[in-house]
Amino acid sequence: MRTLILVRHGESLWNRTGKYQGQQDIGLSSEGVRQAERLAEFFSSWRFEAIYASDLARARDTAAAIAKRHALPVIMDARLREYAFGTWEGLTREEIELRYAELFAKRKQDINTPIPGGETGAQVQARAMEWLRETTAAHIGTVLAVSHSGTIRTLIAGILDTDITKCHRLRIANCGYSIIRSEGKGPQFRFYIEGVNCSPWLEPL
Repeated sequence: MRTLILVRHGESLWNRTGKYQGQQDIGLSSEGVRQAERLAEFFSSWRFEAIYASDLARARDTAAAIAKRHALPVIMDARLREYAFGTWEGLTREEIELRYAELFAKRKQDINTPIPGGETGAQVQARAMEWLRETTAAHIGTVLAVSHSGTIRTLIAGILDTDITKCHRLRIANCGYSIIRSEGKGPQFRFYIEGVNCSPWLEPL
């Protein structure tokens, strides 16, 4: 059975200020760098066949911190990027609700409501699931990939064959990782989720 460790990038500068990033190339905050290094230490004893990342800096740099412990290159793939949020990028949620109240309400109910210059859930899911199937076919061991919260939720929805909008209830924390197993061959791969938003440094309740 193949294994995919799907990681959300460390905290970015815009995560800290609550801005929608989308595909803006925003780097890690100092806390994000620290998170990435802590996660890299946690994964230092694991064996990875390959390490992938979105080509956006916050994901790429998180992956690089992990990859250097394993002497592996980071394979960048734009299909792992966050949703493009078009005209919403750079705005906070409060600003979006104020400026785009009707559109925001519709999008909250249906992720396939288009945003000017942005992507729908179906578009993101198509590229992300294509990447998942292609990468699964290319490897037999454990692969790690660093992506973004929206894209990770969308992949999970695809695996569960459920409404993408409902997966917005899943919390995907910075440097949280999810575990996906697969078996079978070619287009008949079957995917199983064994963990969502795992974190080695979560405080006990």
